Order: sequence, then structure tokens, then C-alpha cells
Amino acid sequence: MRATLDCLECVAKQALRAARIATDNPATQRRILDETLAKIPAMDTDNSPAYLSMVAYQLAAKLSDNADPYKELKRAQNELALSLEDKMRTRIQESDAPLETALHLAAAGNVIDLGILESHEIDIEAVIEEVLHERFSMDHTDTLKAALKDCNDLLYLLDNAGEIVFDKLLIEELVKVTKVTAVVKGAPMLNDVVRADADFVGLSGVCDIIDNGGAFIGSPLNAVPQIFLDRMTAADVIIGKGQGNYETIDEFDGNIFLILRAKCEIIAKHMGVKFGQVGLISTRRRAAEGV
Repeated sequence: MRATLDCLECVAKQALRAARIATDNPATQRRILDETLAKIPAMDTDNSPAYLSMVAYQLAAKLSDNADPYKELKRAQNELALSLEDKMRTRIQESDAPLETALHLAAAGNVIDLGILESHEIDIEAVIEEVLHERFSMDHTDTLKAALKDCNDLLYLLDNAGEIVFDKLLIEELVKVTKVTAVVKGAPMLNDVVRADADFVGLSGVCDIIDNGGAFIGSPLNAVPQIFLDRMTAADVIIGKGQGNYETIDEFDGNIFLILRAKCEIIAKHMGVKFGQVGLISTRRRAAEGV
């Protein structure tokens, strides 16, 4: 996905929010904002919004001397999601369609995004009920189920802390039919999952864990190392969670499935849904249908 002019405005907003999370020092906050704004004129909108926005978080970490500004927020989100884990697993086990229920729960977990929402704005239990009672607005579940029949190697690109617990429940269903490898970030970026989060929530006991080679939002194809691109190419199926993965791997030549809520109008339009709606999108099927 390529960025738009609106995405440049969003980079500035993200810089201010990241600055306020990284430090309480107003002068440093201003410097983070100023240095981010100074880079916007040179930004190439042929890149993805996620790739462009990384500069805000890189500067926030560097100028605040805080390598992981979201560390405590991530832990709180992981703990909150873990408090709901048994209840959610029971819903899956009691469902007539466990995989479909797990898919919808994984989508519900995508609301946990501290890059866009403040923590007090998130009502996880309300979102769970909402998503479980709705269908995906763009629903390629049948295509995913068909792909799983011939799948021996599934790569699952994780998104945010907290959300990883919801992903864990889906992966527990997926490992019943295929080998799953979950992908974390190679270093802290925003509230995205790193290996420590996977260990903390117990995902490392469910499937193999690898990282994508760095501190990225999503997995920008022009930035991740070649060894990770090769790993993506080798996978039979790739599931990518959240906007960052949507923005960065939607053009990858693989059997890609993207699960996310549309959290901005630009993404919603690109997805072909309305703002706030949830999609499970096969990029190959969408391209074939000309959507």
C-alpha cells in the first residue's frame, strides 16, 4: 500500500503522541516533533504509511534516550488480555465453528493499538462482543479454510501487545491443521510484539517464534532483511494482523491473508470497507475479483 498526503499529517500526529509517551520533558517532546516534521518534505509517498511513520518512533526513542517507551504500557495490555484468556478460550471450545470464532476473536484483539488509541479508550470486552456478533465486512474465511487444507507451513505476522493473547488462541486452532511460525519484531517499535511478549503470554509454548529482523512497523518489504523475505516466500500461507502488516505486505507475492479493523479512512477505502469495520482479506482473491 502506498501513502497519501493525509498519511503525512498522521506522521506528525504520531510524532507528538510518541514524544509524550517517551518523555515528560517538554523541550525534548518539541525536539522530537520538530525533527519529525523536518523529515516530512522528503518523504516519498510511494512508500507505505507504516514505513514513513517509523521515523517518528525512531526519533522519539533516540532523542528521549528511551529505547522502549511503550514497555510498561505493553505489559499492562498483555496482563489485561491474559485476564480474559480463559473466558475467550471457553467461547472457542463451546463454539460450533471454533476456527471461525477464533478468527473473530483475533480480529477483536486488533482494537488494542496504542499507536492510535489511548489505553483508556479501549474497552476490550465490549469489542469482543461486538465483533463476535458481526461478520467480517470483507469476508474471505472460506478462501483461508481452503488454503489451510494444503498448507504445511503458515507464517503468522503478529501485531500489538495484548492482541497477541487473541492471536495465541487462534494459533492454538491453526496448529491443529498445520505448522505455524509466529513472527515478532526484532527490536522494540511502538507497542508491537517482541520475543519477550511472546514468552510472557505463553505463545512460545504453542508454536515456533522468529523475528522479522528489526524494529519495524509491519514488515516493510524494502526494509526487512533478505533472509526474512526468503522465509516469507517459503511459506504456504501468511496471516498478517493489523494495519502495519496490511500496509506493508499487501503487495507481497504470496498467499496472504490480512485480518484487521479499519482504524482510519485511508485504510478503510483501500480495504474496501467502512471506517471501523473488520476484514479478513485474501490479497489474491481481492486482486482476482478486481476489488
